[in-house]
Amino acid sequence: MHYKQFVSRLFFYLKQHIGKLIFTSVMMMLATALESAIPEITGQIVDELFASERSESSAFFYASALFGVIVLSSIFALTSTAASSWVSNKVIMDLREAMFSKLLKLPNAYFDQHPTGKTLSKLTFDVEQIAAAASTIWLDFIKSSMTVIILIGYLFYKNWQLSSSLIIILPLVYLAVKLSSNRMRSASTKVQQSMGNMTHLLDENISGSSLVKIYHAQNQESTKFNNLIKNIRQQRFKVDMTGAFNTGFVNILIGLSLGSVVYFSSTSLQMSAGEFLSFFTAMGMLIKPAKSLVNINKPLQTAMAAGESVFGLLDEQEEKNQGSKILSNSKGGIKFSDVSFDYQTGKTVLNKINLDITPGETIALVGSTGSGKTTLIQLITRFYSPTQGSISIDGVDIKEFDIDSLRSQISFVDQNVRLFNDTVKGNIALGQTQVMSEQKIKHAADVSNASVFIEQMEDGFDTEIGEDGTKLSGGQRQRLAIARAIAKDSPILILDEATSALDSATEKQVQEAIDEMQKDRTTIIIAHRLSTIQKADRIVVLHQGNIIEQGSHQELLDQKGEYASLYNHQFKS
Repeated sequence: MHYKQFVSRLFFYLKQHIGKLIFTSVMMMLATALESAIPEITGQIVDELFASERSESSAFFYASALFGVIVLSSIFALTSTAASSWVSNKVIMDLREAMFSKLLKLPNAYFDQHPTGKTLSKLTFDVEQIAAAASTIWLDFIKSSMTVIILIGYLFYKNWQLSSSLIIILPLVYLAVKLSSNRMRSASTKVQQSMGNMTHLLDENISGSSLVKIYHAQNQESTKFNNLIKNIRQQRFKVDMTGAFNTGFVNILIGLSLGSVVYFSSTSLQMSAGEFLSFFTAMGMLIKPAKSLVNINKPLQTAMAAGESVFGLLDEQEEKNQGSKILSNSKGGIKFSDVSFDYQTGKTVLNKINLDITPGETIALVGSTGSGKTTLIQLITRFYSPTQGSISIDGVDIKEFDIDSLRSQISFVDQNVRLFNDTVKGNIALGQTQVMSEQKIKHAADVSNASVFIEQMEDGFDTEIGEDGTKLSGGQRQRLAIARAIAKDSPILILDEATSALDSATEKQVQEAIDEMQKDRTTIIIAHRLSTIQKADRIVVLHQGNIIEQGSHQELLDQKGEYASLYNHQFKS
């Protein structure tokens, strides 16, 4: 990302606060202008109070003037910093809001290709670096550049001969900054990437801590982590050393100028004590802003590297939603016509699938791992789109439907249950917490047999269940997921191993609830335990992306094909 691109993208979030930025800048300019008057006041104090007859009234005047300048400068600087901090934090909030909104609209393919930890790092670490450009860098630039300009003007006004050395210094400083920019940008980009990798590794090890312990992988994971933080240290060291080199180079140049001032002011120029003190103080005050202008390149390059990451996310292609038709009160008829699909790997996952599901029919999908069962249902929900062919609901291609209205007609229960750090009620009424009635939530819990354990909780339906339902057992988590599907009350129901985490007694109770829930609904079941699908209207057997058999349980047993082989393996082995 080029500097102009970065500024242009950042300005989009800053322009709504342009008034506060102008106010911030004016306050900092006033603070800087007053602070820059200190050398002149100091010089006059020496000449008026210490090199001539001393007057109490003059002493009071200069003391008051010096105190007043410092107080006003501090007030202006504080006001500027406060306004700048407000803008900076508002930009962080706006960026995070935009990034989170974008994440919710991204297709599943994005999350397949980008590790969770790296994505989290963009919202936590990278956005903070950009915000620095919105406030700290901007204020430092105004303060430092104004201070340098005012003080250099003052120095030339006081004595142009002594100030001539600055004409040589400034181009050399610019050259040093220019040469270091690319090195800083490269190292900063690598730091951003490594921070994303570190966040991803931390996420894996925190969520998978039990696996790490049981397989004694602590040393292996520690080695990975140590290598990552070593890389971060090395890249940050490069950034710091580049900045330190620039600062040291500027110090040497300023030191040469200060030495020249001491020599020539006391010999050939014969300056008075006050004049010398004013000039020398002004040159001394140049050191800090000159360093700041050089060092400002470091956070700027870091912010630009972070900008590539953050704005790269914001530029990601959103999930396509080109349909305009609204699907409501669907009958549940689903048809696959010559549907093929691959995950852009060149390997076909589904191969010319033709399947006609009538409204209210219960279809079971069976087959070995990797046969395409899960992919098939992900195409119905439009988490992915077919590579070839089409899928229709109630005779209309699903691409023509608004994607939200399509998904509103589908309830889904996954074997990998995902619950949210919310109340029991909030998880059952997910997405409809403001509109779903207490009666409907209670009914869903009753039907799914979740009321049994919910009523035993201290706060009942208002109980907080913890991150991903950590306070619940596997069976309780799955029953809540089933209650969520029941509460949604959609005409199409998808069950992916919905009873896999339940014991036999509970499974029987929940299966009865599922049987009740399936009435008047089109139901698609993915099952590995064939005992749960024997009552299905039709069983579809997939193998390597192809439908090789379909029929009722008994019909498929009579065919003595793949299904019969799977069934016999489960029940007679």
